[in-house]
Order: sequence, then structure tokens, then C-alpha cells
Amino acid sequence: MMIGVNCGHTLHGAGSGAEGLFRESEHTRLVGHALMELIKEAGIGVADCTIDKAGTRQEYLAKAVSFANREDLDWFISIHFNASASHKGQGVEIYTYKGKQYPQAKAICEDMAKLGFENRGVKEGSGLYVIRKSRAKAMLIEVCFCDNRQDVDAYYHAGAAEKVSQIIFNNICGQRSQEENENSSDRMQEKSKEQTAFMELVGTIARKDWRERRIMLPSVVTAQAIKESAWGTSELARKANALFGIKENGWNGRIYIKEAIEQRPDGSYYKVDDTRWRAYDNWEQSVLDHNDYIATRSTDGGKSLRYSPVIGCRDPELVCWYLQRCGYATSITYAESLMKDYVVKYDLTIYDEL
Repeated sequence: MMIGVNCGHTLHGAGSGAEGLFRESEHTRLVGHALMELIKEAGIGVADCTIDKAGTRQEYLAKAVSFANREDLDWFISIHFNASASHKGQGVEIYTYKGKQYPQAKAICEDMAKLGFENRGVKEGSGLYVIRKSRAKAMLIEVCFCDNRQDVDAYYHAGAAEKVSQIIFNNICGQRSQEENENSSDRMQEKSKEQTAFMELVGTIARKDWRERRIMLPSVVTAQAIKESAWGTSELARKANALFGIKENGWNGRIYIKEAIEQRPDGSYYKVDDTRWRAYDNWEQSVLDHNDYIATRSTDGGKSLRYSPVIGCRDPELVCWYLQRCGYATSITYAESLMKDYVVKYDLTIYDEL
């Protein structure tokens, strides 16, 4: 068996894909690379059909299909994330040639729906170049909508790229042996261990700082770190050791430059190119600077502190609400998500106990 995997879109420029709450081309690679690793571990042949750079969108498409058609593939899988003009589109969908209802494609949609995504089904994809031109059976998988907060939260809560790649692998590669199923279970347990370790790392640092300085409640700091860094897997977390999206704002330290995705009060999103973000040597520095920022940030020349209601507050729900009211994030659901999806779900108040 040989499977071709295309991590959809180029990294930058022509054919680079959607810009939502995260960059499509970044997460197609996270899912695609995780999928290819699973395929390799199972002893199945895999061809990487990803194109990082092209002069035009048409060139990108032609190169991807050319890579796929060099091999005698059983499947050609192209990974994508969707977006809509209204930012209200939701769910998973798969495109196939003439809308063929492959059992594998239907099962992927069904398994994704179990994670909380709307099942938009298997659709007619003959008009898509990679579907029409590929010699192998082909699927273009739209994992979810990268510009919809509910979809993005569901994606991260489920385990992001690791979980999605596992679902695709399970259904494309069919029934596996008991040993392979046990290996898969071990991988998911390891992922859970990594998340637990991440919570413990941030929670311990935040609790120690709360004990010493009483700035920011540890449960909320930990929730923010999980949410804003996607459990330490975001671009800022990996490349700038930044667990929080704090912009330069008077920072004299190292800077990391990447775009920012902001939300307007009406729920629509916009991109700010070349945004300057604070960068650190390690995650502990990031946590401590986050608390320094909360304790010292002023927008009126030092006459008042922007986050004064947050400082020393012992009620996590109030802290979340104060953060949003004081303008910490442009997301219109930031406070609700912090409390419900992180503080409560992961019982983070354990870090508030001194």
C-alpha cells in the first residue's frame, strides 16, 4: 500500500491558503506530517506531495499533482482547513471525484463529528484540480473552519493535529492488528501526559509567583497559556518561547515578527502583518513577564494601571471577565472560553491552592 499526503498550500505567497485564527498552511503541515509519521510507523509506504513554494497558485497545484502521479498510489490525501466570508462556516467536509461516497471518507467525517464538528459530508470535488488530475483515489479533507472560534476551540480541545491525523490514519489504513491498536493507544496516552506536564509546568510557575507577588491568579494564567499557545505548540511558543500573545508595547527584549489575527466587535476578523511580539529564552520567562505585564501595563502615561481589577483578584470567573473588559484580547468570547473550556474543564483551580 502506498499513500500520498499533500499538506495543502504553499507556506507563503501564491497558493498559501486561508488566514484565520491560525494560518491554514501551518496547520495543514502539522496534520500532514503527523499523518505521515503514523503511516511510516505502520510500515506503509508514504509519499510527501507537499509544495512549500511556487510562483503561482496554478504552479503549486500542478507540482503537487505531479509529485503524486510519480508514484503508484492507493490514496492521495490533501489536507486543508476551510474559511468563509462571514466567519460563521463550521464543520468538516471531504471532496472526492464525482462526490464518490468512499466508506473511508464518510467514516472520517463521522469520527470528526464525534469531536464536536458539524458533519458537512462527502461532496462533489471534480472541479478541484488535485482531485481531477490525480491518478489515484483522492480525497481533499477540509478539517474544519480556521476562522471560526467554535471550530478552532474544538480542534484544539480534541488534540489538534495529533487527533485529526489519527482519525484519518485509522480510516484510510483500515483495520489494524491488536498490537497496532495498542501502539495507537500508547501514543494518545503520551499526548495526554504531555498536556498534563504542560499544565503542571505553567501552573507551578504561576502558583509560585502568586504566592510571592499576588498579581495574577494561577488558574487563569494556566488557562491563558493553554488557550493562547495551543498547549505549547503554536508558532510563538515553539519559535519565540512565548505562551501568551503579548505584543512589544515597550518591551526591550528579543522580538519575534509574525502576523496577528484580530477580531472586530461584529465578530469578523482582520490581519495585521509584521506584528512585533515579545520573545523569551524559555517558557518560565514568558509566564513571569505575562504577570509583569498585567501588573505594570498603562496606556495613559502611568496615571492608572490598565489591568488593576485583575491584580490580586481571587475569583477566577471575575479575573476572566476583567481581562476581557480591560481589553486584554480582541476575541469577543475570550472570557467565556477561558473559564468554561479551560479553568473548569481541566480543574485548574488546584493551582490556586497555596
